Amino acid sequence: MYLLSVLAVLVVISSIPIVLSDSMRGDFTIPNWVKNTAGWWSDDKIPDSAFIETIEFLIKDEIIIVKIPDLDSEVVEEVPGWVKNTAGWWAEDKIHDVAFVNAIKYLISQGIVYVEREQVEEPVEEVVEIKDFYMEINGGNCCLNWAYVNEEYRFEIETLDKKRGNYIDGVEINVKIISKGGELRHDFGQVTTEDGVYRSSITIPSLDWYAGNILFVTGEYYGVEKTIEKEFEVFYKKSTNSSSCHTVNPLSVASQDNTPRGIAFSSDGRKMFIVGSAGDDVNEYALSISYCLSTASYVDAFSVASQSENPVGIKFNTDGTKMFVVGDNAHTSHVNEYTLSTGFDVSTASHVDAHNVFSEEKDPRGVAFNSDGTKMFVVGKTNNGDNKAYVNEYTLSTGFDVSTASHVDGFLIESQENLPTGLAFSNDGTKMFVVGNTGDDVNEYTLSTGFDVSTASFIDAFSVTSQETVPIGIAFNSDGSKMFIAGETGDEVNEYTLTTTFDVSTASHK
Repeated sequence: MYLLSVLAVLVVISSIPIVLSDSMRGDFTIPNWVKNTAGWWSDDKIPDSAFIETIEFLIKDEIIIVKIPDLDSEVVEEVPGWVKNTAGWWAEDKIHDVAFVNAIKYLISQGIVYVEREQVEEPVEEVVEIKDFYMEINGGNCCLNWAYVNEEYRFEIETLDKKRGNYIDGVEINVKIISKGGELRHDFGQVTTEDGVYRSSITIPSLDWYAGNILFVTGEYYGVEKTIEKEFEVFYKKSTNSSSCHTVNPLSVASQDNTPRGIAFSSDGRKMFIVGSAGDDVNEYALSISYCLSTASYVDAFSVASQSENPVGIKFNTDGTKMFVVGDNAHTSHVNEYTLSTGFDVSTASHVDAHNVFSEEKDPRGVAFNSDGTKMFVVGKTNNGDNKAYVNEYTLSTGFDVSTASHVDGFLIESQENLPTGLAFSNDGTKMFVVGNTGDDVNEYTLSTGFDVSTASFIDAFSVTSQETVPIGIAFNSDGSKMFIAGETGDEVNEYTLTTTFDVSTASHK
């Protein structure tokens, strides 16, 4: 009777498509412990529930792949007894694994054996609500962060989601241009971004906008407020071709200071600085062409009177964030150090510290540094040891920090100049130049070790008396092909061309 029942089931199963997992194709096996369980169940040693748990294991591990019907477990009848016989024969290896598995699959598909199905949660589409936004000025390849007088300054403002990935349309923004001092220069009013972008421009009206402007933007989107700003510079002329520099030689600075004492340039030659004792201040000029005096225009002045009653020399570090002024304050000789929050912008300067050089030099006249600021040099006419003119050398344990300076050595220049007024070096420190009033000339020295004054030796001198009888300050352009002398006789700056760089014997005035 049992055999006929099983045969009937197998006949039916043979007509059902067989779906096997990858592990059941070819030489597949079911774990031995499953056979043991099937044998125990057929012998009534374990309950139906234990055997059903085994079937659930086979399904979850995809040994058996079968679609579970959507049936209520409460209406499913008990497992037929003949199934136990089939399980027992399989456990005794009297029928093949495939026959047993197909029988079980048939029972499940017909709802005779109920197996709990895994509940798969349907994905819920997330609704994203924008609660934040981001603004950017001149992002990507748009626009330049500088402009020229009488030409357009163009800008672009982007509004994006907080992930900076998608443009947000319709953000209300207010756009203004202000100076670094907070003065309103132009108000574009309230505007709205279209497709996440607002573009506009303005023609720069005058050089009054020189030396720093801020594009100031505020935005609001669904109650969220943001502020962003971008600095941009304004220059006088667009041309930067040195060949277009027409000669203006000398350049008068009398309108700003009728007693100029020292001269310096920014690293790119687009700024010139004159320190003078008439106003005890540093005067800043903009040059639209590097080192071209004819393009110079006055910008601003910074008073150093609180630190130096008679400022006579000036130098900057490489990026212009430090300024040094040497002078005499109540008969105490100091090198005063200033920080500039914007490089080479004296309007942002503030006094930091000072180094007293009175022990070495009672009457300092010029100051210079090596390239990394770990050496400082002070030239003067009254050395405290023998009241003669010297160039004194100092080491700084922290570059361009005068509070860390200590005296090293001094080099006597009395034989060439007993009234020195200015000091400069070549880029590598193997040339030193001292300008003075004894011969109204520039004295050139070679140093066998760069920036080591103990290795200096005199080479030559170049007279400037035809242009200036009281030369005070000296500076060179970046490659040493130009030399600039500031003087008191004409309250002016004279420019000289050197056919051999940093060789004053090849200098000429045009």
